[in-house]
Amino acid sequence: MKPFTMAAALNEGKINPQTTYIDTGKITLDTETIHNFANEVYGKQTMTQVLESSINTGAVYAEQQISHKTFFNYIEKFGFTEKTGVDLQGEVYSRNDILKNGLDINYATASFGQGIELTPMQIARGFCAIANGGKLVKPYIVEKIESGKDGQNTKNQISDPVISQQALSHLTTMLVSVVDNGFNGVAKIPGYYLAGKTGTAQVPLPNGRGYDENKTIQSFVGFGPAYNPQFLILVKLDNPKVPKSSLSAVPVFKELAQYIINYWQIPPDYDPTKK
Repeated sequence: MKPFTMAAALNEGKINPQTTYIDTGKITLDTETIHNFANEVYGKQTMTQVLESSINTGAVYAEQQISHKTFFNYIEKFGFTEKTGVDLQGEVYSRNDILKNGLDINYATASFGQGIELTPMQIARGFCAIANGGKLVKPYIVEKIESGKDGQNTKNQISDPVISQQALSHLTTMLVSVVDNGFNGVAKIPGYYLAGKTGTAQVPLPNGRGYDENKTIQSFVGFGPAYNPQFLILVKLDNPKVPKSSLSAVPVFKELAQYIINYWQIPPDYDPTKK
């Protein structure tokens, strides 16, 4: 969720990749206190570093630079209140109606992905907008239906850009920096610029009060080559036996990305021996 929060603040001109803030490890709103993962304290950080280290308070800072109404408008623009329309039976989705009239604390937690409901398909579609020059697409499985000699191709349904090219350029560079400099460069493939973001989500208890201390949903979503995207991969793992997605979902993404690069023979962005 953090990249979409950054997208909104970037597009509104309220931050840039080098905008700084001071992280104290926590922030208190509406008598509730938000902490960073593992209670880490980072000190002075840029917005790019916020994504690299996945700093919760940094996402809250970015959301606070715009109004809640504006933030929710971007949630709608990225398709997080509607079905994607994918041609699979029984698609589920969330309207996120509760957030629409939420408190400051609700918007703060939503800025880094807690208290907001999204399906993997919605997330993948949203990230496709970042890769596609800001345009949302309708995902589909069936490319063509043939009947005898006749055939009907699925028509691409593409929206107008939801954010500007300048904001996209900044955000893509930030996401490349995440892959290059975040989580010890585990996702990096020499010769290629890849853009991506980790995700580690808590699992609510069955009674809806609090979270299971022993379970997480870990994910990674990325696309490449970052400045001429040809593929996007989302990896989601339920309750892996490691503490964070850089140890679980990221290696899966890297293996899949390397396979696609080799299979499609995608030329490298640069010579890794000279970089």
